[in-house]
Amino acid sequence: MTQDTREPRLGALSRSRRRTLYGISVGVWITGAVWLVYHYFVRSIDQFGFENAHPHQQWWLVAHAAFGCWALWMFGVLWPGHVKAGWRMKSRRLSGGTLFGVVAWLTLTGLALYYIGSTQWRSWTSIAHWAVGLAAAAAFLLHLPTRKTAARSEAERAD
Repeated sequence: MTQDTREPRLGALSRSRRRTLYGISVGVWITGAVWLVYHYFVRSIDQFGFENAHPHQQWWLVAHAAFGCWALWMFGVLWPGHVKAGWRMKSRRLSGGTLFGVVAWLTLTGLALYYIGSTQWRSWTSIAHWAVGLAAAAAFLLHLPTRKTAARSEAERAD
């Protein structure tokens, strides 16, 4: 067997780092989406006939917050070697810049949801957070490299 001795592309993620990123991204998205379903569509009826939030709703929110913390940690890990390197190389700036904006927006609105006391402001911030959060999957998928992109990068390096 021949071993691949090519130098990894600047900014490229190792397989383990990529798997970790994908796992955290899927986790934060799924826990947020499931919380959304519980929040708006799943209710429980108590012994007096009153409709209340389902007890699992809170646990989905806690899981979402935990994955959100891991996502911020992962973003910090990616910053020097992937984000900055990709920007300097002018590699996929539109999708990367969009993804950066999405992460920044979700971080700010997520913090605001934790600290805002006003019910009205909290309601608007919640919608602003989950609407962008649901769309974040599309931004993430658009940024993923394709085999065609990877092959083109290899060809450009060979020239």
